Amino acid sequence: MTSKYSELSSDLEAYAAHSETNESDIVRRLIEFGLAGLPVFTEHLRRDLPIDQAERLESLLKLLLRSILRNRLSGAEARQIARFQMELGFILKYKSYAIKAATPVGYSIFIQNERQGFSFQRHIVHKLEVFHILQVKPGGYVFLCDFEQWQRTYKTESFQAWLAGGGNADYDRYKFVPEPGDVFVISELGTVHTVVGCVLEEYATVSTDMVERLHDQNIGRAIPPSFNRLHAEEALRAIEMPPTNRAVRGLEHRNIETILPEAIPGGERTVLCDSFVRAARYAIAPKQGTNLQREDDRVVLLRISSGVGGLAICDSSESRSSIPRVEVRTGDLVLIPPGVQYAISNEADGYLTYSEQCISPEVALV
Repeated sequence: MTSKYSELSSDLEAYAAHSETNESDIVRRLIEFGLAGLPVFTEHLRRDLPIDQAERLESLLKLLLRSILRNRLSGAEARQIARFQMELGFILKYKSYAIKAATPVGYSIFIQNERQGFSFQRHIVHKLEVFHILQVKPGGYVFLCDFEQWQRTYKTESFQAWLAGGGNADYDRYKFVPEPGDVFVISELGTVHTVVGCVLEEYATVSTDMVERLHDQNIGRAIPPSFNRLHAEEALRAIEMPPTNRAVRGLEHRNIETILPEAIPGGERTVLCDSFVRAARYAIAPKQGTNLQREDDRVVLLRISSGVGGLAICDSSESRSSIPRVEVRTGDLVLIPPGVQYAISNEADGYLTYSEQCISPEVALV
């Protein structure tokens, strides 16, 4: 098995580096490894890779996870997947304007440079995105407009002048300066959108780009030399989560509503969106814990944003009096397969907070 694993590791390295490598043979060997093949991705995806290589390996990881999650898993197998995601952490993708910290199931954190951000884009196939603004840097904003409005208004020269700081009412009307905690849901194919100069969580149906770039201000810009895993993980640990949330709807005219948390056993939950993706924030009180819960057909991705606790993961045959637990702390990512029970407890004196993405593997792992 050791020699076969080494061969698989070499295969993945060759596949990442050379687009002409035969994917079908690698996929077949990956599927044969099953759960035992997961550590090879930790070995490779913890490295600082060019974005195209990281995404090629991510696509293989999705195929392996999709194969594994087709079957109901035991508690021991579910804990193996949870520990794998904790060891892997985020898949880091370096862009000229931001660090994208991604996961295979569509949850990401973007750390954008000041006054830099996404291209002005629209989705070309259906993709739900939920933007949860965590920090707004000087000059940061969200831009949203309908594609027909964009076509009537957009002129390259005037738009470039506006981006450079010139006033233009035709574009200003679609620009909105958010507050930390604001939530934007992009669900329509015709919505032209960008976020500039912010730190944000993205809850999405898929983790890869599926957009038409209508104006790409990032063309020709170099990736900053400071972008590496050490820098990214320090920046991720430094993120503070907003204490309150608002839903911001509308394009030119906006409707803003406070998103109220709801009480749950052990604390409270704030649901940011519940559609193809359930995007939610949790706060568990000191020395308290949630009840056991289960998603029969969806995977759950948790990111611990503050605190220390224990995550119990089990199948229905395991004793509730001695459920095996996985310790979690600030910065950890945990992936919980469908069909297993789980509960999280806070073992510290402060609040334990975390983000949750809940999504069907058939939607996310494509």
